[in-house]
Amino acid sequence: MKLYAIRDPRRVMCLLLVFVAAGLSGCGFHLRGSEALPPEMSVTYIQSSSPFSTLVDDFTEALRLRGASVTERLEDATAVLHILENEKERDVLSVNTSGKVLEYSLRQTIQFSVATAENMPVVEPQTVSMNRAYLYKSTDVLGSEREKDAVRSILQKNLVNMAMLRIATAAR
Repeated sequence: MKLYAIRDPRRVMCLLLVFVAAGLSGCGFHLRGSEALPPEMSVTYIQSSSPFSTLVDDFTEALRLRGASVTERLEDATAVLHILENEKERDVLSVNTSGKVLEYSLRQTIQFSVATAENMPVVEPQTVSMNRAYLYKSTDVLGSEREKDAVRSILQKNLVNMAMLRIATAAR
């Protein structure tokens, strides 16, 4: 029996991709955000004390990415996502020898619940919290503020993804 060497690197890559795809599909791997939401959430209304906040925007985007439609009218909804709390904090993490701030820690905590339009609970109140650190440069105040805003935005998107995973888990 002769073994033939594969001399074409494209064929090797193609075979490798086929084996990786087969392995991943067999182990139950799913892309992040691909978990199914409860069927009650097909049309969701988001209730918040700050209806025009970036948190509501992030939840709206996350729901739409998972196949739910978001309505602005409570009467049209099959479920209501209640944002019960959205707390943001900033703490000093480190200072230099002269007492100037070098690093801050940003923390955000959100509490949410989901109920049907008939007010039957789908997801009991849940709390998710995260924190991230960022460097503060007193010589570049505008750049440090932009970095803080970017870190805060990513932190909030991660929190929303964690909340969506908990909602999807409740669907099982």
